[in-house]
Amino acid sequence: MATLAGTAGAQPAPRPLAVYPNGTFLENLILRNDGSVLFTSYFARRIESHLPGIGAAAFAEVDGHPVSLAALPQGGYALAIHGAPFTGGPAALRGGCAVLILDPAGREERRIALPEAIFLNGCLLRADGSLLVVDAALGRIWAVELGGGTVRVWLEDAAFAPDPARPGLPGVNGIKPSLDGASLLVSNSASQSLMSVPLGRAGAPGGPPVPVARFPGIDDFWVMPDGVIWAATHGPAIARLRPGAATPEVFPALGLEGNTALIPAPDGSGLYVLGTGGLAEGGRGEAMLALFPWPA
Repeated sequence: MATLAGTAGAQPAPRPLAVYPNGTFLENLILRNDGSVLFTSYFARRIESHLPGIGAAAFAEVDGHPVSLAALPQGGYALAIHGAPFTGGPAALRGGCAVLILDPAGREERRIALPEAIFLNGCLLRADGSLLVVDAALGRIWAVELGGGTVRVWLEDAAFAPDPARPGLPGVNGIKPSLDGASLLVSNSASQSLMSVPLGRAGAPGGPPVPVARFPGIDDFWVMPDGVIWAATHGPAIARLRPGAATPEVFPALGLEGNTALIPAPDGSGLYVLGTGGLAEGGRGEAMLALFPWPA
């Protein structure tokens, strides 16, 4: 497991941008062309927004517990949801998962059911119009054809599954394209690992996942243009893996306990990070969207 980076003392404190009471679980975020950020509020069944200089506001209420969000090229959004909260366990989640197609204002236009899914988590929109959605309980990646509404298994592997020795922790979590586009990067929170899935012809899986690095508590993550990978750790820290490094550096992020996702801020000042106040671990802190400045 990584240790705290030596630059930790020079790290400025995160700057809260939007704060929510304990019990709020903020899960995933995307940037919009106008510079605003949209993020999901799981238990509130809501998508929130924040625009620099304006502040936070509710963007949309949805029929389900929203997890991950992707912007569609024609406008609107694809949203992975749970029909029941994850606090009820896999049995409560089974049969209620879906992908919602929302219009640009956040209104539901269509619903694509995933009746065999259990715990939808991160998602990735592909150039062919399909949405890859990971299933943290089944250790599976689903391919959802947004146009026709069909659903199939894209890849299933034991490396994606949760760890029976660590009950309560999700398996496969975040999914992003690699910098060169030749593979997909996938995180597994239970095994604390980042993996690479090579891509074959027509973007199909080209082989089994290959280990990249171990990350303490990795949740969602982001790949920078220079190849640096930043990861939320679902703890009180943010992790950074430099190209060629075997071990990530970890930077404290006080106030962002239980952080779930991050994305570069459009002004280049740092990372937008979602914190849950450590809710899943019994924490009593506030949830928030915050700016995590780049470490010195």
